[in-house]
Amino acid sequence: MRKKQNDQLKISILLFLLLVIGIGYAYLTSNLSISGAAQVTGNTWDIHFANIQIKSGSISASSIPTIDSNKTSIAYSVYLAKPGDYFEFTADIVNAGTIPGIVSLSSLTGLDPQYLNVIDYSITYDYGLPVNVNDILNDGATKTIKIRTYYKEDITKESLPSTNIDLNLVYNIQYVQADTPEDTASDIIQNLSTNNSSCFNKYIGEVTDQVGQTKTATNVYFNNCSDKRNIIFGGFCWQMIRTTETGGIKMIYNGEPVDGKCQSNREYQKGIVGTTGDEKYLANSVLYGRNFTYDKTNNTFTLVDTFTSTWSDSTYENIIGAYTCYNNSNTCTTLYSINGYKSNTTGYAAEYTIGNTNYYEIGTSPLNAQYGSPSKVGYMFNKTYTYMLKYLTSDPIKYGNSFTYDTNTNTYTLSGTTETITDWSTGYNTINNTHYTCWNASGSCNTISYIYYTTDEFATYFDMSNGIGISDAITEMLHADNVNHYNSSIKGIIDTWYAKYLSSYTNKLEDIVYCNDRTILDIGAMNPNGGNTYNYSWLNFKNFIQSTSLVCTNITDQFAVTNNKAKLTYPVALITLEELGNITSDSLKATGTWYRSLTPDYYAGMAAFNYAIDYDGSVDYTPASESGGVRPVVSLGSNSSIVSGTGSEADPWIAG
Repeated sequence: MRKKQNDQLKISILLFLLLVIGIGYAYLTSNLSISGAAQVTGNTWDIHFANIQIKSGSISASSIPTIDSNKTSIAYSVYLAKPGDYFEFTADIVNAGTIPGIVSLSSLTGLDPQYLNVIDYSITYDYGLPVNVNDILNDGATKTIKIRTYYKEDITKESLPSTNIDLNLVYNIQYVQADTPEDTASDIIQNLSTNNSSCFNKYIGEVTDQVGQTKTATNVYFNNCSDKRNIIFGGFCWQMIRTTETGGIKMIYNGEPVDGKCQSNREYQKGIVGTTGDEKYLANSVLYGRNFTYDKTNNTFTLVDTFTSTWSDSTYENIIGAYTCYNNSNTCTTLYSINGYKSNTTGYAAEYTIGNTNYYEIGTSPLNAQYGSPSKVGYMFNKTYTYMLKYLTSDPIKYGNSFTYDTNTNTYTLSGTTETITDWSTGYNTINNTHYTCWNASGSCNTISYIYYTTDEFATYFDMSNGIGISDAITEMLHADNVNHYNSSIKGIIDTWYAKYLSSYTNKLEDIVYCNDRTILDIGAMNPNGGNTYNYSWLNFKNFIQSTSLVCTNITDQFAVTNNKAKLTYPVALITLEELGNITSDSLKATGTWYRSLTPDYYAGMAAFNYAIDYDGSVDYTPASESGGVRPVVSLGSNSSIVSGTGSEADPWIAG
């Protein structure tokens, strides 16, 4: 009995985790004048423990881990009786406040060094790296720590203690407010920037990485490393684009790994292959689905959340954004994405099948199946004014630069500067200040037209009613609060792919802003008081003059899961032209074929154009309806880490 007792180690361990919260504000002042007001934005400091989970296989605890009423400490007791016994659990550290926290202290006390040969402990993040001083916990973020205490197995008989040992251990994590912007760099950014400083370029300027927050960038580094800095995450290869101001890594899809490597000599893989958008007759009754799933093995699509409908002026708004097999079946090998209105019998659609696609993309798709409206540069869209074309004769027609509207009769009447043109072939270039017309000599109508492009034979124009003018129409299409209602064709494909492959990894991604910047640089001929209609006076978006600024001004362009005015279904979208512009080498952007970006270019004549990246990595532009490569972009959160690898093709970083 005595020998058996000596061969056992009975350790009573009280591991008391105490989160000591420290915060130091600079002195806040507000200078007020008699005619003005000032406001100091409210902030909260709230870092606490939550969500304890005990690992299966742990010994039974005599006192299970319990979070105190202040949520800042965890206490528990266990008895380790023999070599191999262990107790392990995880706990979340949650920053529910509005201020980032920095680890200023990480220490364990109460363990006599003479017992280190018998017991051991580890306190790490759940992805394996230790908790270190200067680790960041961003506001709104959560990190999970793993606490393991165990009786060593590889010990000799002589090392066994002869008496029971009681240990009272205290582990302290102390968080303080960041004193400088550089302190907010997450451990993942600090590690990457330290090890890759020769090819990481620091971004200088302002950045909008969080909804409604534009700030001077302090932690944004662009990857300009020659081998692309390869990352394996969620079973796929990714190429690092840049770090984010919120402590993450933005990265673009780069194919599937082969034998654990992200090789550059890959060719094809199976994906969703889309055609350029076109008109589709939809007057017959068919089955539609709000969403769909797909099976690459059997080359099939299956509609989800189905309904049956015919296309008409009274039903089409319910059908836009839906999918159909173009029959009454919910399963097919060819799928149609309904994306726009043409007439009361016809819509615009993109056609999708399962087939071979470039290895660096999940498939191909148009941005939108329709291109004839400025609204179709949107990653999402709502109100659509589509171009119309009229060949003109010598009949006298009155034009004006303004109008009045009678709500009682629903009648427009041209006003302001007016002119009547009899011979269009010689007068088409004189209406630069008189774009409105009723297509008659009287200048009165219930539907008014706004001409924005002319030749000596025809005019292209938008029709408007209910008192709407061209400025109202532009706002409805590009900047209204409800502008983001329907998914673009490409967003539907990306969301379906994400749901199939990455939805279980969402907790490792951050909700970052993806900017679909529809800021107007030049209104062109859509200005009712000027604008040359006969020389392609385009509506140019901000990036018509290409920008490398990461500022996203409009709240309706800041796509994120948490932005109700530009709400993403999942934290995934596309790369922007601004990000591409901060990558200095075309070879880092090239895939051997062209793929789409999120950034609008211009609207001219009859087509909306967005930027794309050509086969050689150079920047190009293409109509919204043209089908190109789909390369999703996600952003690893600051609670993720690179757990192994060097970032090369042969030894990619493994993200955890």
